[in-house]
Amino acid sequence: MSKVADAFKSFGEFLRECGAEIRKISWPNRQQLIGSVWVVGSLILLLSLYVFVCDTVLGRTMTWLVKLGE
Repeated sequence: MSKVADAFKSFGEFLRECGAEIRKISWPNRQQLIGSVWVVGSLILLLSLYVFVCDTVLGRTMTWLVKLGE
């Protein structure tokens, strides 16, 4: 067989294997998905708030130190 034919055969086999693996996936139901979205959203909000507070405190500290050195 030619290289092109081998490539198409390999690609077709790859797609069949992908389809078989996708059928094995256990998808979450609506309630699980909504719960996960709330958890992830809450954690992102908390982490954003933490980074904001740290940035504000460090920024004001650096400003104070620069003014102190003048």
